[in-house]
Amino acid sequence: MRQHLRLWIIFCLLFISVTALAQENTPEPSPAEPTTAAVDDALARAEAAAIRAEEAADRADSRAQEAIDLAFNLLGIFEAIGFAVTVGAGIAAIFGVTRLISAQNELTRARESVERELEAITQRFEQRLSEKEEEVTKLHAELQETAANNRQMLANASLAQSLLPIGERQYRAQDFQGALDTYQRALELDPNNLILHYRIGYTYTQSGELERALEHLQRALDIDDTFAPALASLGYVYRRIGEKMPMGLERDDTLNKAERYLLEALKRSPKLIDEDGESWWGSLGGLYRRRGQVAQAIEAYKRATEVTPQSSYGWGNLALLYVQTHNREKMLETYKRVEMLAQAEALAEVDNYWGWSDLAVAGLALGKEAEAQAALQRALELASPDSPYMLDMLLDTIDRLAAALGDDERPPLERAKAEIRRVQAEHAALRRAENLEVVEQ
Repeated sequence: MRQHLRLWIIFCLLFISVTALAQENTPEPSPAEPTTAAVDDALARAEAAAIRAEEAADRADSRAQEAIDLAFNLLGIFEAIGFAVTVGAGIAAIFGVTRLISAQNELTRARESVERELEAITQRFEQRLSEKEEEVTKLHAELQETAANNRQMLANASLAQSLLPIGERQYRAQDFQGALDTYQRALELDPNNLILHYRIGYTYTQSGELERALEHLQRALDIDDTFAPALASLGYVYRRIGEKMPMGLERDDTLNKAERYLLEALKRSPKLIDEDGESWWGSLGGLYRRRGQVAQAIEAYKRATEVTPQSSYGWGNLALLYVQTHNREKMLETYKRVEMLAQAEALAEVDNYWGWSDLAVAGLALGKEAEAQAALQRALELASPDSPYMLDMLLDTIDRLAAALGDDERPPLERAKAEIRRVQAEHAALRRAENLEVVEQ
């Protein structure tokens, strides 16, 4: 290596010298030609320089060798470490890559599964959302319809309520059919109105249409089975039905049913009165009287007079019961009270049929035929053709009174009965004509 370096240095010096000589041999004029001494001198200097360069090279070579040895030693260490690192990295890489590939595959599968599940959830959500939107739309429409129906129901109920006083006035005027027409119109507007069913049932009772009365009174109790007026009215209807039945178990069962309803109503409301302003204790007393339970009947009518002390109704029935107990003195005393109360009622309310009829009976009982006939005529004028029951009751009362009087006291009663029958015949003819007209229409 040193030899090569030495030759390289000599070559370089010769090249430099030749180059210099070449430069000196340019076409430019020179004063003299180069001499052999000069050449030798240059060679000597070049050889000396080469020797110095060789020495420097030896020194450099020594240092370079040391450096190379150190480098190789370090390289060996680094190569060992690198090899170990490379091998370890390779092994780790092999396992890492394998695990990475497996993890990537698992991640890919998981991602695909999640994406599928997310897509399914999204589809279900969108479907559910669509269904909910449809439900909300439908519910909104239903709510609007319900609100509209409720508004209409409230309007109808309000209108039906406004018709009630009209029906009441018609009933008070003994225009039962007019009252029924008004109540039915109101019922069309408000089909579940408790009061309307009760009023219709009560009016049908007074008109003698007991089956229709049962229908509406039962409907009222379906709405509220604790409504005392309907309970009492239903008991009264069963009493009326039972009274028309022949003696037997069926009649007894019907009258027992009437008693249960009346007692239930009066238990709930002891001071309960009917639409004519009379105590329902009077209806219970009438039931007991027809059963022959006179003592209980008297007690019931006494309760009636306690509830409505200014009404002639309870006192008049007590007077008749005293006839049945053969207590004529008590009967006449009581009829004097009936006369006073009935006259006050008739004068206070000129279209009060019951007040005028009680006044007529009291006059007949007390031997005041003229006053009795005047009161009877007024009562007959007020009696509604739509209610045969009104005159039937009056006729029954006079018959019972006649049974308690002597033969010489009966003629005025017979004349009164004849007058009542005449009016009954007229009313029957009128009803037949009205029914015929309805059929023809």
